Amino acid sequence: MMKPAQATDIAAPEINTGAAPRSLAVWVAGLFSFPVMCVFLLAAAILWLSAQAIAEPDIWWHLRNAAYLFQHHSLPSLDTYSIGAAGSPWLDHEWLSEIPLFLGYKVMGLQGMLAVFFAVLVLIYSGVYYRAFRAGADCLSASVATLLAMFLGIVCIGPRPLLFGWLCMMALLLVLDHFARKRNGLWLLPPLFALWINFHGSWVFGMVVFVITIASGLIEGEWGLVVARRWTPSELKKLLFALAASTAALFVNPFGYRLVLYPFDLLFRQTSNMTYVQEWHSTDFSKGSGKLAMIVIFAWLAAALLSRRRWKLDEVLLTGFALWAGLSHVRLLFFTGLIIAPMLAPYLHLGTPYHREIDKPLLNAPIMAVAVAWLVFSFPSAARLQQQANQQYPVAALEYMQQHHLNGRIFNSDAWGGYMEWTTPELKPFTDSRADIFVHNGTFDDYVKAVLIQTPLEVLDKYRMEYVLLELKQPMSCVLKQSATWHAIYSDNIAVLFKRSAAESKAVN
Repeated sequence: MMKPAQATDIAAPEINTGAAPRSLAVWVAGLFSFPVMCVFLLAAAILWLSAQAIAEPDIWWHLRNAAYLFQHHSLPSLDTYSIGAAGSPWLDHEWLSEIPLFLGYKVMGLQGMLAVFFAVLVLIYSGVYYRAFRAGADCLSASVATLLAMFLGIVCIGPRPLLFGWLCMMALLLVLDHFARKRNGLWLLPPLFALWINFHGSWVFGMVVFVITIASGLIEGEWGLVVARRWTPSELKKLLFALAASTAALFVNPFGYRLVLYPFDLLFRQTSNMTYVQEWHSTDFSKGSGKLAMIVIFAWLAAALLSRRRWKLDEVLLTGFALWAGLSHVRLLFFTGLIIAPMLAPYLHLGTPYHREIDKPLLNAPIMAVAVAWLVFSFPSAARLQQQANQQYPVAALEYMQQHHLNGRIFNSDAWGGYMEWTTPELKPFTDSRADIFVHNGTFDDYVKAVLIQTPLEVLDKYRMEYVLLELKQPMSCVLKQSATWHAIYSDNIAVLFKRSAAESKAVN
């Protein structure tokens, strides 16, 4: 009786010892698989796009907000940065997004800030690629669809809080995908929305996506190629509870109901912002982003008409909403890409379906190593990034003002205001790109009247401006050059600085 027992005791360790190498081999094969290799190549494309967009006009006052938070351990509630909105109440509605960007800047300057939003973009578009792959697309088709999504959203690529909002959108889509397969995971949504509202106001789009997903399962039927399956009572109960809990989670923020209402304030009260800020304009089909949007639309229509595959009702509704959003406002083409790219990918058929058994990890590994090496060695230097910023902002003009102790009331291009607030806070600008605060106090409309040369001199007199700092070729610059009241005291290939004549300055003041 002892011999069989001994034999069993000896055999068991042999089985377990063999399982470990096999599981390790499976893990290594998965790590160096062809689908993962494609993600590394996509990351290289993302870095190339990211490196071109470091000089985002909004980022500078975002950094100033985060610096204020770390210094005072509270959020700014009144404007202390500008002349045009000095003392006005203000809601720092993207405060949580500002923290990682500021910390990246504190650690490595512009390189650190680039690393932060590059990582966010990699997470977002890895999600797009994963969803496309899970939908049945081959690796090449999933990669191309992800690239299309990138180029659709190129207007929003940069160090922007909006990216954290779209990262939350991707998390929402993945959770809903998981629920559709496994019927669990919805507990993640309330904490997600609690973070999302503090990151960015795009949580509203997340709520719309969530509601569309629930509503599409309230009916059952077939309409040509469109099919709908009704939620079971248990599924519907889980979804409605998650929706109610997520709505309640929106109030977990430092501003209470005011932050919840902010997106609606933007839509219905900030009409000048929506009218004059280009990102809020409708998609222009004569431009590159518009032409790409048209290609995506026709590709989706072709897929819908030529394929025999049935479309789920939620896919149709979400596609319609995403197209409406992106065509109505060019900045929302990013959202359009996130929704539509994974749906289009399975219809491209650019490669063959992935089969793990014929994958070649030993070939994929060196390609991935080359991609990593490219990411490391092509990551822009601090000097290169600073040079990009110097080409878009009036660095030399501000240095001239500091050297000559020129510190009067300055009218400026709004795209430069944030840069001034961050780099030369003693030279307070008239305005910056925080359109909301200037819209509410009426300054934004006066700024528009000046730069569109409707009543430029009257606006400068109204606000008792002593200096004007503008782009060299801006129309308002041409008007001031012809004015006897103003004369240029500094000019380079980026900016021109005007000063009001001494006699006129005394008269105005």
